[in-house]
Amino acid sequence: MTALPAGRQFALTWGIPRDFGGLTAAMLQRSRMFDRRGNTAVRVLTCDDRADVADVAEALARRGALSARVDVTNLWDWLRENDLAGRAVRDRDGFSPLPPSAVEERSAGVLRRRVREGADGTLLQIDHLRADGSLAASDRRDVPRPSGAPRRVVVTCDQDGAPRAAWHGVRELYRAWLDALTAGERSFLLVDSKAMARFAADYRRPHVVVVHVVHGSHLTDDGNAVRASRAEVFGRLAAFDAVVFCTDRQARDARRHAGPLPLLAAVPHPVRVQDDVDTVTPRRGTVVLSRLASIKRVEDAVDAMRSLRRHRDWPTLDVYGDGPERSALQRRAHGDPAIRFHGFDPAATEALRSASTLLMTSRSEAFSMVVAEAMAAGCLPIAYDVPYGPRELIAHRKTGWLVPPGDVGALADTLAWANALDERSLARMRRAAVARARRYDEETVLRRWGRTLRRAARRQHVRRATWRCREVLRHRLGVR
Repeated sequence: MTALPAGRQFALTWGIPRDFGGLTAAMLQRSRMFDRRGNTAVRVLTCDDRADVADVAEALARRGALSARVDVTNLWDWLRENDLAGRAVRDRDGFSPLPPSAVEERSAGVLRRRVREGADGTLLQIDHLRADGSLAASDRRDVPRPSGAPRRVVVTCDQDGAPRAAWHGVRELYRAWLDALTAGERSFLLVDSKAMARFAADYRRPHVVVVHVVHGSHLTDDGNAVRASRAEVFGRLAAFDAVVFCTDRQARDARRHAGPLPLLAAVPHPVRVQDDVDTVTPRRGTVVLSRLASIKRVEDAVDAMRSLRRHRDWPTLDVYGDGPERSALQRRAHGDPAIRFHGFDPAATEALRSASTLLMTSRSEAFSMVVAEAMAAGCLPIAYDVPYGPRELIAHRKTGWLVPPGDVGALADTLAWANALDERSLARMRRAAVARARRYDEETVLRRWGRTLRRAARRQHVRRATWRCREVLRHRLGVR
């Protein structure tokens, strides 16, 4: 039996930002694993309508994010080159291409879109253009209904820019696109973003197994409720053929909110451990690898380091990552030369091979890939004890340290303890951390994916058979 079940593999997400973070990195890592170790090509599907396709392609190449049989296909780029069957275009669809005087957006010097906004900045229309300047698709969001309320209508055009087909609402377009790509062949659709999961919960096709992959924590910070951003999807988990979490504990907690559904599974992210990890040579310095956003609380790491440096000459804190909080964090560091901000660096994980400790101060985590990568490199994590990843990855004082969330004083004390520990004890902890990271090697994780996808396919088959029987019974009883 091969590791993965037979069938085409698709990964569906909203988009790939230029300096993408954990969710996208994990999705692409899984896709590369399916290709290299599972011998299965993966098509990553994105639906965002930005113009910066050239920048995104450059970012993917710079980070080595794709492999030979992993490619990325964007809906609007696909429509520039392909026909798609839809409704006949009618006058009420409001087809009205934007003139050259509209706002134009380019990527790598090529005109990609024309945009129309309302007086308040609300996006009202995007016209997607081919490289030759012809209109490929017009996405208008203010087409009046008979009642006067606006609706969204997408019209695709032929090579001459003449209207060819229409879709009332973007979800109707998504369904037609997926139908065209899967082409009636057995397919697995792994939905990675919560935005696209809202759509995918309603996408039912007899040849497509739909799996939602939950990357982040679904709980509020107090752990007592489902986050508002997750509530819609978590109220409909039974609509998917499987829902996959990164940790066993999160899957168990989800059952408490959603009931004992048989479709909840846990598959961790794979971690690559190199054979030459040095766990003996003394190390110095602390690193943070994080998106610089409020949910990551990197200010706590800065404050902890600042408090220690008031009393002694302390090793450096190197912060890798970028985001909206970067300027505020640099001001918070008060120009301290030992707190260095490197910005986004695709090779940042190399710093883990020489740093002594990693600080992880997030408000919430799922698998916490950066903690796993640190352990795999022999860099000992000091992490806030938040659900879910740190609690499952770190054995306190054996492979790293867990700190009460938000307790900057305890964070600083633990960092001081780690720096004062003798080298023999540190080497022992580094060996244990590397050994723990090996539990998540690619072969082990791939086998878990294979079991989960086969289980999802069986569940889909049973559900489809049950639905057919129900429909036959309804027909015989004359029930509409």
